[in-house]
Amino acid sequence: MKKFIALFLALGFLFSLSIFGSVGSARAAETIKMGALLDLTGAVAFLGPLFKNGITFALEEVNYTVGGKKIELITEDTANDMNVVLEKTKKLVDRDGVKILIGPLMGDAHMAVHPFLAGRKVIRTTLHSGDIVQTETKNCFIYPSTLEGNTIPLGHYAADQGYKTMITIGADYAGGRGFIKGIKLAFEEKGGKVIQELWPPVGNVDFGPYLTSLKKADVIGYFGETASVDQRFVTQLREFGIKIPVLVAVADGCMPPQVLQELGDKALGMKGQAIYLTNIKTPINEKWVKAMTKKSGQTPGGMESNAYAITKTLLTALKATGGDDSYDKLWPATLKVKINTPQGPLAVGPQGVAELNGYIAEVKKQKGVYFWDAVKTYEKVLDPRLKK
Repeated sequence: MKKFIALFLALGFLFSLSIFGSVGSARAAETIKMGALLDLTGAVAFLGPLFKNGITFALEEVNYTVGGKKIELITEDTANDMNVVLEKTKKLVDRDGVKILIGPLMGDAHMAVHPFLAGRKVIRTTLHSGDIVQTETKNCFIYPSTLEGNTIPLGHYAADQGYKTMITIGADYAGGRGFIKGIKLAFEEKGGKVIQELWPPVGNVDFGPYLTSLKKADVIGYFGETASVDQRFVTQLREFGIKIPVLVAVADGCMPPQVLQELGDKALGMKGQAIYLTNIKTPINEKWVKAMTKKSGQTPGGMESNAYAITKTLLTALKATGGDDSYDKLWPATLKVKINTPQGPLAVGPQGVAELNGYIAEVKKQKGVYFWDAVKTYEKVLDPRLKK
């Protein structure tokens, strides 16, 4: 009899464990885990907090809830190190069970995690463009476009302005080469010719040798790696008395408001391409800028806008699935997203690449403040290699 009672109690205990374990699993399934791979230390540490502000603001708007499920954001510092970014990616996916990844930023970092994520049912995003090869895995949302697609408008604009010859100067890494390639493709598509390509190494501190070797051309297409490098480039350009017009790729990222203020009049008249401009005159952007400024204490720029739009895209897709973050449900829903953002209208193409406006902007000054002001809009920018 005592053995029977002991056996009965043991079975009851095991049954209760299975019940509570099932409940625990069910509760865990009610939480959507979202990972963010951000550079919070390292050479571009100033960008990480800006991206995080955009992500968290979008999540706060929905109270970290979608489809009746709570969202848990797990942020990891990639330190702008390719080994670290891979290690942190594996940690988020294998240990934390994250099914949605925002980031990393740099093109080299994308390539570092690409093989690992290729066979995983994890949806990931870029933070600012990405190599077209990432579309092959059918799990990567590339925003705002591919590296080359991102700068197509700048090449077209150069040709539209009547320039016939161009020199390109680009930071020598995956992202820099991709951005410059887009300018070249678009410029030559319209009859222009790139006559010289210069590739300063990452971390370059002196543009003198490159500026003294310039050939005679109508325009320079430029992309640097960080705001400090870009500031140095413009300063030396003026010191050398070079009068060739410069078109800056990713103007909102390369030369944000803080850099323009430090450059002062040296930046006036410079033109470049931007994905986002703070002074876009739409109700949604004006409301967003006001709210973001209140939240962070500073006027938001392209980095915050990118992260916000990416997160809103994911939230829209999650809402469509009722909070189901499984790859088989969420990826098809992501490809159907069409929303309006502070940047403008956004749609996701059939290969997971965003389709949105690109702006050509000029540096202007008003009441002592230097800023990028839109002079031309290219609608629904698309890498010509992608399916329409």
